[in-house]
This record gives sequence, C-alpha cells and structure tokens, in this order.
Amino acid sequence: MRLTYDATTDVAYLSLRATGPADLLGPTLLLEHDRAFPGAVALDFGLLDGRVVGLEFQMASACLPAELLATAERVDGGHLARIAEMRLGRGVQSSSATRPGRVH
Repeated sequence: MRLTYDATTDVAYLSLRATGPADLLGPTLLLEHDRAFPGAVALDFGLLDGRVVGLEFQMASACLPAELLATAERVDGGHLARIAEMRLGRGVQSSSATRPGRVH
C-alpha cells in the first residue's frame, strides 16, 4: 500500500496495489456522501480485472488525521496527472516538461 498527498488539490490517494503503465482505471464509485463528513471518498477499480485499485480522499486535510498526511508521500501538483495517465493509458506531460526545440 502507498499513501500519496497532493497539497495543491488537497487530495490523498491510498493505492491498494501496485499499478504499472499498462494498468487502466475503470469505473470509479463515489462512496455515500454525508453532510456531516467533510470531504468525499472515491473507490477506483481496474478496467481490465475489476479489482479495487485505490481510494481517493478529496478535502483530505479535513477528513484524514494530520499525522497520517504528514507520513504520506508528497506529490504536490502531480495527482491529477497521475490519475489522467491511469485513465487514458498513456503518459501525460506536465506543462513544465521540456519540449524539443524547433528545427529551422
């Protein structure tokens, strides 16, 4: 298991199993939302095998213990790119990636 935290989006992700470039996320189930619960939790499934891949905690700082978030691997600014990569099945370049120069 691996816990990551993106402070820019305030999203924590608990990966329940290792995933590779060939793994695609399939359906996502938004768990029941309660007005008394600050945040939302989504359960991700693998597209090919239907098994649980991980849990996403939105508004993580409001619903997870600060001590737990302090131990998480920081991926500030990278969570959305990682999820998009897993959904699309290909690498997603960030805007800070180096681009090849023009050939004149």
